[in-house]
Amino acid sequence: MSFLSAKGSPGATTAALLVAALWPRDVLVLDADPAGGDVAARLPGAAGGVLDAERGLLPLLTSARRGLGPQQLLDGAQPAAGGTAVVCGLTRPEQAGAAAGSWPALASAAAGLGATGTDVVVDAGRVTTEPVHLSLLRASDVVVLVLRDDVASVLHARERLAALGTVLRRADGLLPRTGVLVVGDPRRGDGDQAAEVVRAAGDRVEDFGRLPLDTAGARVFDGARTARPERTALVRAGRGVVAALAAAAAGYHREAA
Repeated sequence: MSFLSAKGSPGATTAALLVAALWPRDVLVLDADPAGGDVAARLPGAAGGVLDAERGLLPLLTSARRGLGPQQLLDGAQPAAGGTAVVCGLTRPEQAGAAAGSWPALASAAAGLGATGTDVVVDAGRVTTEPVHLSLLRASDVVVLVLRDDVASVLHARERLAALGTVLRRADGLLPRTGVLVVGDPRRGDGDQAAEVVRAAGDRVEDFGRLPLDTAGARVFDGARTARPERTALVRAGRGVVAALAAAAAGYHREAA
């Protein structure tokens, strides 16, 4: 499952971390933003220290030139606070292009890991119309475009989704289940209209729900102590999003079978 954005910082990383924390199966977070990862800078390690940003995606992409398997993904992960396994992202955008030929092997390993009972949640970052990690998106069972409910974000998301719709199809003809997740102030009620506009950009674009702009709730992913995080607006809304995404993933696997 991959989370991405079209422009700006609508909250794709927060959404990915939230879904991973609430996901009903074992999960691995893969920070695969080609521009450089944010997860290591946000999530503390399980022991309270910092995650090692040098141990993660770059060594995996380097070793992928000789082949890469699901177990190597697990070996490259670090335990973060809350117990989530995390593969830290790149530290510089130049690294993504230098390892351009290794992304397909990474995608294959991520897909294989799901078959072993551990699902992969990818923070894909801001995605262009020709992303270097396109193979990783194609291998996802679900692709989630995260956007804000303002006009600029909606327009950029609509154009990006229309462009990606033509390139996500795999060689076997399958497409990921693709949809939108809108972040905004629920008091304004603009999320439904935003989702409707973006969904019109392509066929079979789904609506995966809404997340509130809950700054206090999101701080739990920065290591902040939060009393009863399960009661925050972010987590309460996140449960519904997880249910929608789990149903989409199950539908994808039925189609693949």
